[in-house]
Amino acid sequence: MKWTEIDTKPNGYKSELELMKSQTPHQRLGIETTATLLEAKKAYKDKVRLYHPDRTDGFMSQYSSEVVKLLNDAIKRIKKAHGKKS
Repeated sequence: MKWTEIDTKPNGYKSELELMKSQTPHQRLGIETTATLLEAKKAYKDKVRLYHPDRTDGFMSQYSSEVVKLLNDAIKRIKKAHGKKS
């Protein structure tokens, strides 16, 4: 993620989170709707590794925490669609 992308948005991080909330689970993970569960899990792990609050500085901690919540919701919904328990 580039800092300048967020900084140029009118409401900064808040609008970025609102955008993620409006996306489908597949869009949040950056995968196609035809992706396998294995591909979804890999994308999930990659994104969580990038956004995990323990791996970011204090300034980004709250934002990262909210992003990880959205990613957790996305993988949970994809697993459910594939008939797997969370």
